[in-house]
Amino acid sequence: MRLYFIRHAESANNAVYGTEREIEGHAPDPEITDTGHQQSRLLGQHLVDKNTEPRQHPSRSAATNHYGLTHIYCSLMTRSLLTAQYISRSCGVAVSALPDLFERKGLYSHDQSGNEVGVAGPGRPYFETRFPGVGLPDFVGEEGWWSRPVETDEDFFQRVRRSLDDVIQRHGDSNDSVAMVVHGDYIDQCLNEFMGVHRKPENYETDWVSNWVFHNTSISRVDIVNGSRNVVYLNRIDHLPAEMVTW
Repeated sequence: MRLYFIRHAESANNAVYGTEREIEGHAPDPEITDTGHQQSRLLGQHLVDKNTEPRQHPSRSAATNHYGLTHIYCSLMTRSLLTAQYISRSCGVAVSALPDLFERKGLYSHDQSGNEVGVAGPGRPYFETRFPGVGLPDFVGEEGWWSRPVETDEDFFQRVRRSLDDVIQRHGDSNDSVAMVVHGDYIDQCLNEFMGVHRKPENYETDWVSNWVFHNTSISRVDIVNGSRNVVYLNRIDHLPAEMVTW
């Protein structure tokens, strides 16, 4: 199994992160920016090119030099769905949204005191209208799919483990090439779990940074062969020109 972690394209929140407008400009479920749409187009072209993935696992030969995606999974967050939609159109592979792939904390806004407060988010009509053809989890109904308090860190850790187990059970013993179009904090914790790496305290205590860093639309690959988990590369962004590299 080849497992590709793909971070979503630049979102409106990414564009204001670290500025004085960060809280004021924060949207619970942001759109991607014009740059994000351009990044996504280039990503889709890259993933369907037959000569862009020559790296092979040392114990497994392959006759092809392309990604050959067989499955695309994404979160229910709009920025992830929009990015996955570009990949789907380029590669001709349907998208399925899985319930546990969303970003840390879920959907939230800020109250007048700056505290984080969970918000409902869109329901099934939104997804069926805007993203027709995307496979939706059964639990998504008429009401907003989140409708919960802000997720705690411990709940986040448990969810990442649960979601990884789910994907590995689906594909771990196969030759499938699986893309997970997800989020930076989520990919960071997936790699911590996959490789048994501790969360280095100084990387997380003062601000939620990460052990691992991922640009928008970056590609990271983990191969699962005979039960082993091998990181082939991280944060690959050679499909982007320098002026489109964003966080």
